[in-house]
Amino acid sequence: MERKLKIIVDGIETEMLEGTTVSRLLEILEEPLKSDLIIEINRRFVHAKDYSNRVLKGGDSVEIIHLDIGG
Repeated sequence: MERKLKIIVDGIETEMLEGTTVSRLLEILEEPLKSDLIIEINRRFVHAKDYSNRVLKGGDSVEIIHLDIGG
């Protein structure tokens, strides 16, 4: 039986399967992986190279930030 954990994504409580990585979360949320995307977990920046091995834990707070660059 697969266990679920509760995390907060952009202020909304969400259930994910235990073992979900940041990369998998982005796939589930259908977020395109672009250079203007910043991920924070528990108010700490996660580098894009770590998305595939950073496993989410119960209670994690994830912020997905889209930079609006331009003028």
